[in-house]
Amino acid sequence: RELFASARVELLAQADRILHEKPLSVTDKTQLPPSGDKHDYLSIAPYWWPNPKTPNGLPWIRKDGQVNPRTRGNHTDLRRVQKLFHHLDLLTFAFFYSGQKKYADKLIQLLDTWFVNPRTRMNPHLKYAQAVPGLNSGRPAGIIEFAGLPAVITAVQILDNRHLLPAQTRQGIMQWFSEYYDWLNSSSFGKKEARARNNHANHYDRQLLVLLLILGRTRQAQVIFQRFKSQRIAKQIRPDGAMPAELQRTKALSYSIMNLRCMTEIAAIAKRFGIDLWNYQTPDGRSLKKAYAFLAPYARGGKKWPYQQIASPEVTLKERLPHLFTLAAAIMNEPNFYPAITRRSALSSLELLKYPPLSSPAPLP
Repeated sequence: RELFASARVELLAQADRILHEKPLSVTDKTQLPPSGDKHDYLSIAPYWWPNPKTPNGLPWIRKDGQVNPRTRGNHTDLRRVQKLFHHLDLLTFAFFYSGQKKYADKLIQLLDTWFVNPRTRMNPHLKYAQAVPGLNSGRPAGIIEFAGLPAVITAVQILDNRHLLPAQTRQGIMQWFSEYYDWLNSSSFGKKEARARNNHANHYDRQLLVLLLILGRTRQAQVIFQRFKSQRIAKQIRPDGAMPAELQRTKALSYSIMNLRCMTEIAAIAKRFGIDLWNYQTPDGRSLKKAYAFLAPYARGGKKWPYQQIASPEVTLKERLPHLFTLAAAIMNEPNFYPAITRRSALSSLELLKYPPLSSPAPLP
């Protein structure tokens, strides 16, 4: 109980620092999207750089895993939306565990500003996400930049359950969810991400799932859960547990961690609906647990990582990989899941409170 009490104190302190910050909006960016409408989300593909062989640097060329600092900054929306998702996460659980209305009020302000207020709202699409100068005005791959969408959904659910979400805000944000789902499901960008053979497909599925669930379309969600077996587990994980599409990257370990975490979170959502993706295995032995088994020797430290990892290899191997196992144990409520690994990596205050074990104390008053 002391551990959870300490995590709660730290979480509330982090949430308090957000209370007086200006709400975030897509209209704050300094660069106009190709449409000329600041309400359209805009970002630039991170691994693309000016071409040294052309006078004007166009078209940009790809350097996998190497982030171009010119793709970050106040002129685009990526950092802004990442900050929004993180703030919503902190404030939601600060409110859940404290009941203090100041956190709910800030949540409502952030949600209304980004999704509802006509002066500041984002249009519900990602047509101009991850553009490549000289090549295109946006890419299907940009859909992954809304991987933090579940934080928005959770915030709305908790506020709604406490009857604190104003009717106008609720109506506006549910309309936004519906329109964004339609764009994801029917646009050429969305259809291409659905056919991806790597982490992009899973992040796409996860967005669809949380949208369908809050919109009450559970039958459609069931279809995605079932598709996950044949289209994601069967096609992304080899019988030995390796994820070849991620291992081909220059940050193979980072992408393996990211992909497996997303797949685990989808399994946790499915579990609530009586679908067991966590223990599912194809006839030739492909499964989520097999993917963890493939990574386990590297997490224990007894085996050298043989693939590329150009960014922070030591930190990724010794901290982020063991953390994945600890987080999976918490998300799936399996405390004995690779205990030799999970005992080495502590969860953050937010993670500890988001994924408490069944034996943990109830939220404090």
